[in-house]
Amino acid sequence: MLKKILALILACVMPLAVFGCEEANNQSGSNTSDKKEPYIQTNLPKYESQEFELCGLWAPHDITEEAFKLYKDAGFNVCSFTNHDEQPRTGKTQYYIGSERTLEALEICKKVGLDVYIAYGASWFNLANEGEEYFYNKPFTTHGQYAKYKDIIKGVHINDEPNKETMTKLSDDALIEDFKKAFPNTKYMINLIPETAITSRDYVDYPEMLEHYGNDIMSKFETPYICVDCYLCSNWNVVGLNILNNYNQIANTAKKYNAETSFILQSSTGNEFWDEVSEADMRLQAYLAIAFGADNLQYYCYSVPTTYNSDGTKIESYLYNHCMLNQDRTPSQLYYDVKTVNAEIQKFASAVLAYDWQQSVGISGIEKQTYRVSCIELDENWEKVKMNDAKHYVDAFGTQDLVVSRFASDRYGESYMFVNFAEPSKETTEINKVEATFKDCRAVAVYGGEGYTGTPKIIELDDKGLLKLEFAYGEGAFIVPIK
Repeated sequence: MLKKILALILACVMPLAVFGCEEANNQSGSNTSDKKEPYIQTNLPKYESQEFELCGLWAPHDITEEAFKLYKDAGFNVCSFTNHDEQPRTGKTQYYIGSERTLEALEICKKVGLDVYIAYGASWFNLANEGEEYFYNKPFTTHGQYAKYKDIIKGVHINDEPNKETMTKLSDDALIEDFKKAFPNTKYMINLIPETAITSRDYVDYPEMLEHYGNDIMSKFETPYICVDCYLCSNWNVVGLNILNNYNQIANTAKKYNAETSFILQSSTGNEFWDEVSEADMRLQAYLAIAFGADNLQYYCYSVPTTYNSDGTKIESYLYNHCMLNQDRTPSQLYYDVKTVNAEIQKFASAVLAYDWQQSVGISGIEKQTYRVSCIELDENWEKVKMNDAKHYVDAFGTQDLVVSRFASDRYGESYMFVNFAEPSKETTEINKVEATFKDCRAVAVYGGEGYTGTPKIIELDDKGLLKLEFAYGEGAFIVPIK
């Protein structure tokens, strides 16, 4: 009887020893000594509740409650008002500041519980007929009808992939000050061209464009914004080969200006993209963006971009085979794949968003290499790039290519992101076996991975600080050291 009572007391007391993470599991590393007492006091911080802003570009075709609920059910919390090429080009068919369609969609979003990125202009940008007054001819402050939606308007999409001349126009002091008055604490959203196409925008190189954007636009906002669309699952192989270099430059610019960072991911098939994109492909894109400091993710596309005939009564063509929706506007398999990944990453968003990105390094696999990580693995002198000022991370290697990022917080200390960057393949079954060495910590909390439920695994390190992890294609993990 006494043994039963003692067992009952221990069962009640033991959970109380876990501090800071009510749901944390305890899992010993494979090399932990059997004589060592189980590690149960995690000192894991309780993070403030936060979410990634997630949205799908090319909003639902139909401005109906049903269509926008379907959109929200994919795990999106923001709707980006993006135009299809519909004719005639009127305020009833196009999103832009001042259009009837924008107000109609705002009402729907408010009703179903979605925040919004509204569009400054339509895709045809400032092509109003003579005598007509469209968005570009009016100051932001003349559109007082948006004041009632200030709680849900999180950003205004100003321009997509501007050239040097347009960037200069969009940096005009009067324009920006007028924007701030009309939309205080709202993102001034410009999506930048990928590095592989920089010369088409009249810049000598990517650093010149980032310097222009940073000095002339980002510096004028308390919380600036930076974004790029660089697609991994593209038939243009040069884009996939360059994605780490592109992301690294964006992340370093965001760090310099303390900017909110957004990456646009690919959720479309056909045309310039692969014919099929899997759940693992979507997971890899999301985890890679998070590893470079993403605060929000946008998916290109939600609905299939379409071209209409001249009177707007008939669809002439579709840009892609399918996106998250099929051409008939029903959910495709990608809808469900993105929904799964969105739910997964939101379960550790509070942890990730508590830290700021500091640095990312590449590590070539010891068994298989894609030669895509060298741009962040080696410096200009072909020397191995070191993780600067890391308090806990020492080194790592994997059987396949790996991306490792360091994050920091004045309040919480350091954290790290590991992403398996193996060669994309529809039939990939190989596991990336990773070994990482840490110092000045006794355990780590591991967040994320396929099927992550929201409960981090607490893994004890051995006496040498060794951590062993295994990642399937597309997987990654957010790691918080525990002293």
